[in-house]
Amino acid sequence: MTNAVAEPPRAPEPEQGAAAPAGGLPVLDRVFDVAPEEELLYSISADGKRKFMHPIVHKGRHWKVRRAIAYALYALFFALPLVPVGGSPAVFLDLDARRFHVLGTTFHATDNLLLAAFGLGAIVTVFFVGSTFGRMWCGYACPQTVYLEFLFRPVEAFLEGGPLRQRKLNAAPWSRRKVAIKVAKWSIWTVVALLMASTFVAYFVSWKALVAGLLHDPFAMKGALFTTALLTGAILFDFGWFRDQMCTIACPYGRLQNVMADQDTILVAYDAPRGDPKVKVKDRVAGVPAGDCIDCRSCVNACPTGTDIRRGLQPECIGTAQCVDACDEVMIGQKKPIGLIKYTSEREQKGGVRRVLRPRNVAYLVLLAIAWGTLAALVLTRGDAQIEVVRGGREPYRLLPNGQVANQQRVRITNQLAETQRFTIEVLSPKGASLVVSESPVTVAPSGLVTVDVVTTVPPAVFVDGQIPVRYLVRSDKGFRKEVGFLLLGPFNDAGPDGGTP
Repeated sequence: MTNAVAEPPRAPEPEQGAAAPAGGLPVLDRVFDVAPEEELLYSISADGKRKFMHPIVHKGRHWKVRRAIAYALYALFFALPLVPVGGSPAVFLDLDARRFHVLGTTFHATDNLLLAAFGLGAIVTVFFVGSTFGRMWCGYACPQTVYLEFLFRPVEAFLEGGPLRQRKLNAAPWSRRKVAIKVAKWSIWTVVALLMASTFVAYFVSWKALVAGLLHDPFAMKGALFTTALLTGAILFDFGWFRDQMCTIACPYGRLQNVMADQDTILVAYDAPRGDPKVKVKDRVAGVPAGDCIDCRSCVNACPTGTDIRRGLQPECIGTAQCVDACDEVMIGQKKPIGLIKYTSEREQKGGVRRVLRPRNVAYLVLLAIAWGTLAALVLTRGDAQIEVVRGGREPYRLLPNGQVANQQRVRITNQLAETQRFTIEVLSPKGASLVVSESPVTVAPSGLVTVDVVTTVPPAVFVDGQIPVRYLVRSDKGFRKEVGFLLLGPFNDAGPDGGTP
């Protein structure tokens, strides 16, 4: 998929009401003027100054779908660390205890296979969504767009009015009214940002611990307070000032999407054969060719990044379809079919038929099934406990005065039940092996992790090439039973494990 414009770049024509200076060049006094011949970003004027975007909202069918998704995502974000599931918040990422509670299931730092399956699934999902739906993620589900377009901008519009009034207010000299409006707007934004930041922190410390700590000993919550303050400032900076530049300058996904996309990826596009030549209503003359586009610039004025979609596919387009809603409204008013700007694909633009299933997407679907299927299978087949044996001590082994060889290990026992378990450890093989456990039985709290030291002693004659496999049996009072293997180290012998010649 190419990012080239559909037509050669050209200097913008004078807008209605724009004064022309002596040099004959138009004065660009609109916030959404098309970028000049230098192909600058739409948010940058020809002199290099930033143009702040004030998109006009057209409440069409795509906008209503996006609003419903946004409200659902708000509810999900604020509810997950608050609603209890299985005795813990629905999502609680307890970094201190290295436990992660997700929808009633507790995961531990030792769940390496689960983490690998989740990581693979997440990566492949990003590629599948990017190659299939293009920038629709950005327009419909990205937090940047969701919170800016359906929370921060509505607050701004409620206090300052529509885009034209906002521009006039910003250009007006400071007065009591302007100060009052700006203070009210930023105060509401600060409250919203503080709530968002606190909710994010609650994912890692829980609301219960956060509120209790702030009420009883705020100084003990220095880390949480610092993180909350830092995030609040970042949110205010992003949604209050940086805004569309996050999508057009800072975010790498827009550039990455160009690599993942192909000729069948969904995109927002202008139907040039139908719309061109663009002629304003007042300039239309009978017998003179004119397309359906009346050059009203509603599509440009509605875009949150100021993109003129009529110039072809561009990285600045984030797929909100606000231009689609705006153009459909104009087409209905002109008694013409809607869809002059629509969701389509590069193949459809060339007259072909978009392929939903193609080799790349089929491969992604297979990988998705493997990754998420493996994750689901691992979660559903998890045992009541997880046992891990690692080598302990500074030396690989020690020769005891009685001639026996001692190996020190650490046994990590993770209780994956919601009730306390008591574990015992015994050695099954090799013959003649004995085991000393620092604590027996080992009591592990619900979703807890306990590490105990053990020393395994074996006769020196059993070692072959300085090593011998050992089998441990771990049992609990709740019916858990598992055999765990490990490799003991010892001296090199000329005799085999039976004491004879190898």
